[in-house]
Amino acid sequence: MRTHRLVEMANQIAMSIPDRGHAAELTAAHLRSFWTPAMIAELDAHARENGPDVSAEVHDALSILSLRA
Repeated sequence: MRTHRLVEMANQIAMSIPDRGHAAELTAAHLRSFWTPAMIAELDAHARENGPDVSAEVHDALSILSLRA
């Protein structure tokens, strides 16, 4: 249940950014500023396993946060 909520919140953050050209960078900045490392790690683990419910901008934001190779 918690992971589902993290996905919902991350997707909402990404979609609320008006500058679509920088949505991934601004989403990464938001996650870095307001989420705990544990929340980001949980979201990243879920995105790697069950990616389709995580938006492309969130996937890109997680990459920006250097959690992915």
